[in-house]
Amino acid sequence: MRPVWALAVALAGPLAADDPTAIQKCLSCHMVGAQLDITGVAALRHLPPFWPMLFEDAQDRDGDGIAGRARFVSGSGSPILGKWGKNLAAARFEDFAQIAGDAHDIDVSGDLDAIYNAFVALSPSPPEPFETEADAHLFTEKGCAACHVTQSYDFEQRQVTPLSDFLLHDLGDGETRTAPLWRCSGECLDYTH
Repeated sequence: MRPVWALAVALAGPLAADDPTAIQKCLSCHMVGAQLDITGVAALRHLPPFWPMLFEDAQDRDGDGIAGRARFVSGSGSPILGKWGKNLAAARFEDFAQIAGDAHDIDVSGDLDAIYNAFVALSPSPPEPFETEADAHLFTEKGCAACHVTQSYDFEQRQVTPLSDFLLHDLGDGETRTAPLWRCSGECLDYTH
């Protein structure tokens, strides 16, 4: 077993130790060296449930040329806001893991808690969103903050900024979620839509 997977199995708990296959398959697509390519898994789980509704403007009523809509998904018998996946297909990590597992023919049903624990253990913590105040100003000046909003929320006794409204936007090739950037500097600030 590769060292990173052995660490993930150890951190994930007893379910993973019995059969690490599902975890190995899930991690094989998401590892860059010894780190997960998804930042802030635990922080995202604690994103306030109403977050997308703070920014939703599906009809561009404010006239800024940007329309973003929330996506509601089924959950416990009532609709809840999606926040996981590029099309906001799930409100909970476990639901998204099940969707991804089905799409990749991986049976994750018995390992959902263990997979979540492994992803949390290997996911980088959310960094400060900008290196400098000038970076934050340029980000807003270029219009990035219209979708990659700069609002923060409390997580583990600190403020985290996902830099996403978690809304669906149509950029000309179908609707997709505003990806959480968590940090923007350098190449990010050179990027223009």
